Amino acid sequence: MGTGTDGEIKRRKLSKAERLQVYDKCNHRCAYCGCDLEYKNMQVDHAQPLRCGGADEMNNMLPACRSCNHYKATLMVEKYREYIEGIPDRLNRDSIPFAVGKRFGVVSENRKHVVFWFEEIGIEVGE
Repeated sequence: MGTGTDGEIKRRKLSKAERLQVYDKCNHRCAYCGCDLEYKNMQVDHAQPLRCGGADEMNNMLPACRSCNHYKATLMVEKYREYIEGIPDRLNRDSIPFAVGKRFGVVSENRKHVVFWFEEIGIEVGE
């Protein structure tokens, strides 16, 4: 791993065998939300982001769907959990359709502690 001319951290290019190894880690599901994941749609996420000192190694890589990888971005796992758990607060604060839907009973809040799929299946990541 190095840095590019613009200071961006460079990730090493994974071989097909390495990508398949990441894909297999969580039984072909997103490590975070647990949705079924086709190999062609899998994105490789660094559980501890490279920008936060994470290693560009297999024990720090998890398969992710596009949505989870986008929203997790450079967050640590615990910060991503906090982000997901904070969605009801942001919806209550910022979304008029959500507030109206709550009043009419067509949507509701479901506050709970988020457990990621990789945790449910007992995968440990190098943080």
